[in-house]
Amino acid sequence: MAVIRKLNYFDKSKLKELSPFLNYENENEFIDLLTNGLPGHLHYYLPLKYKMLGESYLFTENKRTLGFIKVNTFRGNYRKINISQLFFIENAYEVAQQLIEFVVSQYGAMGAHTFYVLVDDVYTELSQVLLNNCGFRQCSYEQIWEVPRTSFKKCRNITYRRFKKSDVKDVADIYNDSVFTHFKPTLLRNEKEFCESNFSGLTYANEYRYVIEEPSSNRIIAYFKISTADNEKYTVDFNYSNGYELDFETILYFATREILRRTRKYKLYIKLKNYINTNEEQKDYFKEANFNCISTKNLYVKDFFKIVKEYSPEEKFAVLGGLHNSPSF
Repeated sequence: MAVIRKLNYFDKSKLKELSPFLNYENENEFIDLLTNGLPGHLHYYLPLKYKMLGESYLFTENKRTLGFIKVNTFRGNYRKINISQLFFIENAYEVAQQLIEFVVSQYGAMGAHTFYVLVDDVYTELSQVLLNNCGFRQCSYEQIWEVPRTSFKKCRNITYRRFKKSDVKDVADIYNDSVFTHFKPTLLRNEKEFCESNFSGLTYANEYRYVIEEPSSNRIIAYFKISTADNEKYTVDFNYSNGYELDFETILYFATREILRRTRKYKLYIKLKNYINTNEEQKDYFKEANFNCISTKNLYVKDFFKIVKEYSPEEKFAVLGGLHNSPSF
């Protein structure tokens, strides 16, 4: 009999059965993070709007572990769910489909309305499962570029500082203005999504956020984030105001300077988001600087709302929503 249930601390041995498919250098450490003990187990019983940690589920059949899935709510917007991890035994795509449908149904019933998943473009079969069987649509893609060098020049005309709560509106405006128009209904972010969580100390990844200001006006022109899960691999994710010529070397100079304050040995990566209007400028710089694109991940989205055209006041209409497209009003 097939069962999908919550992951708990005593499931380490069951996760070992999936070890050939985990594809992690430090497998034991990764499994320890997934089975995070009592606080993580109690977390499952919180209402959706209070969840701040990842939640994981196992797919078992006849005492054999066949698959695993992990989800996270978006910081500042609990109605958005990110499917962050998905593992299953070889060619068991029906297991993957059931796990995905389970979390969509589970969290959709709690109030979530949008689900996101990034899938490496080499996994074409899984992509087809999402598109054809689970009702997802391909939205865009993200790339990770490896930075082979660590020496960058400093621009003296721009200053940077740590991100403050009062910066959320400016940072949200920079990000939302940079998103291509046809992606905005799905990928726009509100100001709360840029606020630091009150429970950030309980999460597994470390994150450092900064803004870059124009000295003459103290106007925020860029925002960048440095994140790491192991204090060895650091990823830089940045946005800047469209129409403002920003020296990419400056951001990387600041980023490497901050990382060196914490460790002397590290690997640096940059995230490139194809859905923002500065992505081509960034990509051109990465190529000229001989950075290496090490992965391309397609972004798939499933949402419980439909974009409708504007109607005249005389026309009557219903907006479809809910798990079974039942009228909302």
